[in-house]
Amino acid sequence: MRNVAAHMLGWIALFNLAACGSGGSASGGSGGGGGITPSPTPTPTPPAGSFYAPPAPEALSVADVQKVLAQAAGQARADSRPAVIAVTDRVGNVLAVLHMTGAPALAAIPLAADGTQQDIQGLNVPAEAAAIAKAITGAYLSSSGNAFSTRTASMIVQQRFPPAPSTVGLESGPLFGVQFSQLPCSDLAARLAPGAASMIGPKRSPLGLSADPGGFPLYKNGVVVGGVGVLGDGTYGFDPDVLDVDNDSDERSGLAGTVGFEAPVEVRANRISVDGTLLRYTDTDYANLSNLAGVTYAATVPALGTLTPVTGYYPVATVLPGAAYGSEADLATPALSARIVAYGRGNDPKGC
Repeated sequence: MRNVAAHMLGWIALFNLAACGSGGSASGGSGGGGGITPSPTPTPTPPAGSFYAPPAPEALSVADVQKVLAQAAGQARADSRPAVIAVTDRVGNVLAVLHMTGAPALAAIPLAADGTQQDIQGLNVPAEAAAIAKAITGAYLSSSGNAFSTRTASMIVQQRFPPAPSTVGLESGPLFGVQFSQLPCSDLAARLAPGAASMIGPKRSPLGLSADPGGFPLYKNGVVVGGVGVLGDGTYGFDPDVLDVDNDSDERSGLAGTVGFEAPVEVRANRISVDGTLLRYTDTDYANLSNLAGVTYAATVPALGTLTPVTGYYPVATVLPGAAYGSEADLATPALSARIVAYGRGNDPKGC
């Protein structure tokens, strides 16, 4: 079951300005999708006198993005749930938005639990906006030390932790309110508008950070390189009850997109405990996915859908390569190396 909070009002109102400027044990398993076995993550050799070796920079290539799209679309097709699929790089640049034929144009915000409409509940958001927000969330909330999905976000941003009907009265989630981060008209996004010389910080998200299952981080050699987000069920909300296990088609398609780009098992959210409670990564598992071994981008676009521009985020309907996080190439405009150190590497990209 999903619901939404009244604070989503800001998510929708601010998206309109963008052109300006379902709990149980979350296994996140180690099996391969449809018989595909994930490769183990290599561990860099520490230099002499050090306990840690910084990983080499990694980035998504055009072929990588195409593979993510084809796999996610392949699972959506197998589930008979055509979807909008977005891929971003680590810094939040939108690399592709695929609108499958038959996918919803809008995602509905559910009514309140008692069936009443409060504020914007019962209204709609663009499906592309939801998919992009999910992808950015997977990328921004993850690192080499932790892999968080939008289901993880759903668990830690709500008014109580852990969220469940039986936990009323407990403290708020450890990242309560972080969903407002990255809104397109936040102080940061407005001040560092696209094209401004100082635009070297984190990128905006059309709906802020998302708590709707279906968004996952993407990794290469243990390094976060981006995120994938899927919206195909026509609903944009969050999971208010971690005591059940949801059967979520968006989550299956998003997880399918990560095959070959899986988060290292040891850093997935279901290995991380907060105040004695294990976090959630996914309610599905790689072993539950369809056989994706034969899917290809050439057989996906345009046969199953087309790339769709999104004003203010993805202007050209072509697959773009990602940038290595921390390099000048990951910025909206060129910047001095000293500023890269201060902003590109020194600060976490999810903070405003």
